[in-house]
Amino acid sequence: MIPDIHLSEIVPEPDLFIPFECLPYEDGQLPDDQARILLTILKAAQPAEVLEIGTFFGHTTLRMASVLPAVIIHTVDLPLDFKASDPAVLTKTDHHLINRRNTVGREFLARQDLRNRIVQHYADTYSWDFREAGHPSFYFIDGSHSYEYTKCDSEKCYDLCDGKGLFIWHDVDENHMGVVRLLDEWRILGRDVRRISGTPLGYYDGRNRITGS
Repeated sequence: MIPDIHLSEIVPEPDLFIPFECLPYEDGQLPDDQARILLTILKAAQPAEVLEIGTFFGHTTLRMASVLPAVIIHTVDLPLDFKASDPAVLTKTDHHLINRRNTVGREFLARQDLRNRIVQHYADTYSWDFREAGHPSFYFIDGSHSYEYTKCDSEKCYDLCDGKGLFIWHDVDENHMGVVRLLDEWRILGRDVRRISGTPLGYYDGRNRITGS
């Protein structure tokens, strides 16, 4: 059981009126209400670098870059020639989304005012060297929702920042039990993972973690 945490416990005076571009909803996009919560936490945290796992069309990438005018965002998605129909692909999820990624990062590719702060990576995160993503302190994990990939992505991010990062996971719900299983395991390890009340967003803040604990 993952306990809840209210947004006001994360951000004492949350600004839920952060302006961001309203974009037509597409399957696979972070809904506006959840995006607003993510951006509220992001703005309060003021990280210098962010790592987003799961670029897709880049709606969330665009919004994060717009909210923080100096942030560097590393965003990773599968190689452009990746096919979910490959019989070797066993633990990926959301194959219907993978197969219609006609333009990864479409929403920000034409934005010259943001492009110099968005670093696109194309890789299978199971084998990717996460050190290519610089030194992020804020992580948004929304790639494959299988247990294997959620565990791989989360642990590699944890190692990258030595546990001293702020983590947000998407799809922490009964339809994505691989994500729930991983977050339950983190709690068993003593990592105080919560679910943000009224959302499928998971939350963990290890920024004040003592090294070695």
